Amino acid sequence: MKTDNNIQKFLNKKSFLKLRLNKEILEDGIAYIPCYAQNMEDIICKYSIRDCVSLNSEFTDYITDFIECIPTKYPIVLEIYGAKFTEEQKKIIVDTIASDGDYELGRTIQENRHHRLVFGEMVIGTVISGILLALIGKYLGDIPQEFFYVLFWLFADAFVRYVFIESGDYRDKRIGAGRIASIKVEFVEDEDNSFCISQQ
Repeated sequence: MKTDNNIQKFLNKKSFLKLRLNKEILEDGIAYIPCYAQNMEDIICKYSIRDCVSLNSEFTDYITDFIECIPTKYPIVLEIYGAKFTEEQKKIIVDTIASDGDYELGRTIQENRHHRLVFGEMVIGTVISGILLALIGKYLGDIPQEFFYVLFWLFADAFVRYVFIESGDYRDKRIGAGRIASIKVEFVEDEDNSFCISQQ
């Protein structure tokens, strides 16, 4: 009985995400993502070389997780607190965030283009197999109808799934990639904004 009460309690638990975002993240129609970095390796992948620089995966995950909670209508500003980076380091960070965002956007656009091509093929396949089904009784009586039924529903299923489910997912992914590629970066040199777990 206690377990059932707990389940009901969990089901009735409410989220105040919008209030938290308004209080902590959103300001004048812009979403500010705060981030503390002690050094370059907190942001730039330690395996990078000068001519091929990429972001630290933990840093990327941190930004992505934040963005997923922020409504899509808000532009993103990344505020980097902590270390006093040199102008050259700041340029490397800004350029790397931009290039990684552009890479992810380009990859997403390619994926969407591929899925649209597959969708077009499904439309053609649905139409052709539908025509064959219509003609089978009149002109193609010797060919088993089951083959064309399976073919038709195979194409039709993929067509319907794309129109009602997958197209929305691809659009959301495209918007997400566009937001990441459009991030603005600001540096805030403030050591007091660090968070030390050992002090908790």
